Amino acid sequence: MRKEKTSLNHMLVIVLLYSGLTGIITGLFLYLFRYLSSLLLELTYSIYSSIQLNLWYLPFFIIGLIILAYLVSLLIKWEPHAGGGAISRAAGFVRGILLFNWLKTLVATFISAQLVFFAGLPFGIEGPSVIMGTAISGGVDDLGKAHPAHRKYLLTAGASAGFSIATGSIFAGTIFTLEEMHKKFSFMLLSVAMSGAVFASVTMRILDYLLGNHTAFFSLTNEFKNIPFEFIWLAPLLGIGAGLLAAGFNFLIEFFGNMSTYKFKKVPLFVKLTLNFLLVGFVGLFVIETIGNGHHSIIEPLFDKQFSFGMIALLFVLKIITIVASSSSGTTGGLFIPVLVIGALYAGLFNEVAILMGFNSEYTAAIILIGMCVFFGTSMQAPITTIAFIIEASLHPETIIFMMVAILAGILIAELLHMKPLNEIALKRFMKIQDQNRVWNLYNVKATIQENAFVIGKTVRDILWPANTLIKELIQENQQNATNIAVHGGDRVLTYSDQILFQIQSFDIDRTLKEVQDLIGIQEVKIELIR
Repeated sequence: MRKEKTSLNHMLVIVLLYSGLTGIITGLFLYLFRYLSSLLLELTYSIYSSIQLNLWYLPFFIIGLIILAYLVSLLIKWEPHAGGGAISRAAGFVRGILLFNWLKTLVATFISAQLVFFAGLPFGIEGPSVIMGTAISGGVDDLGKAHPAHRKYLLTAGASAGFSIATGSIFAGTIFTLEEMHKKFSFMLLSVAMSGAVFASVTMRILDYLLGNHTAFFSLTNEFKNIPFEFIWLAPLLGIGAGLLAAGFNFLIEFFGNMSTYKFKKVPLFVKLTLNFLLVGFVGLFVIETIGNGHHSIIEPLFDKQFSFGMIALLFVLKIITIVASSSSGTTGGLFIPVLVIGALYAGLFNEVAILMGFNSEYTAAIILIGMCVFFGTSMQAPITTIAFIIEASLHPETIIFMMVAILAGILIAELLHMKPLNEIALKRFMKIQDQNRVWNLYNVKATIQENAFVIGKTVRDILWPANTLIKELIQENQQNATNIAVHGGDRVLTYSDQILFQIQSFDIDRTLKEVQDLIGIQEVKIELIR
């Protein structure tokens, strides 16, 4: 009974106290971040519009972009985790495979992201929001003197809170960290993620109410027409095309990202950022819709069919160029909104072709929603999060069967082409940079669960074990099935005195053993070096 109470106390402390506090602080901080970002984007549009009308301002425009690139390069050199691939970095923090300083990451990302938005680069607030939410949860863990075993759970809550605030989607924010970051589901992880998302979203809604703001992600002003089921054959066609496009897009992101990181590693970051900022700037002067994340300048007009076929095709090409260039340069930003924009433009082209073939144009908004959903879900390989987000953001669940059929087709194409998930591409590159001068070893470690340990009363899948740690054998003396070899199912409840054989791959075995003992209790463990 005492051990069950200990387990319950751990749950209550993580879910209600620390995760809730993380959600509230994240909600307050990111509300300010989002407000400043919107002001800067409005100012950026005004500046670009003025220069289009007064080209003699062009030299000042170029100098301004160079200054912004220089400032961003200084911030990224000071804190490398303020660089690109924010969601991938946050996933690395949550899994414990990337090390970070929460305060430096928070400050550098906040300032650098605002500078990037001011320059008009094609990034949204979602990536920076997720990494800042994760950093805030790291601060809550450090300053709140939380139990060491709580840390990864709090980081999970922070990432969920950041995603929920940035997208206004509480359910998608809850699912996001489980599917995209941990890639597993358990009751405890779900509770922690939900706590962060709920407290952050409630904080945001209270501020919206007090300030008279509106947080809907998509504004479908025209009457929305769902596609009749007789046209279900459109869904696999959309999915196949999106699967091919996602494979190509992810390849471009990986190829040019690796080129910038490895082949051109001697090129100063300032030079890379300057070229990126100038490219985006000149493209933006040519087609102003390309600047910024494209949420209001591209996605919303596509819903209302405000672009011609030629304009959609032009935006499609230019957006891919600027997004790939920006992602490869290493500047601050995430790919959440950019990927949605490409999906919307792809669906816009598909819709125009369908209309030319006699399809009713009143289904345009539905096709755009499905296209965004299938391209994002395929590129990120996060179908559940994607469907939850699109439905929650659009308030149109009636398209779900088309979305699921389309995503299924897209994922099958991606699998056939051996496509790598977008966020995993960046994360592996970050890990390689971090670990390039380190040597890992493989160990067998035998240990016993101590009295009042954090893991008691929880299932194996509930526990966020150290990175690259596998349970090879679990011996439970008080259970009917005493020995469980290769515990993959994760449904075994851990109890006091259980004996565990871990297989651990680690660059720093002392640090990893400390993480293990934070979970199962301090003790002398038996270590065998395998290689």
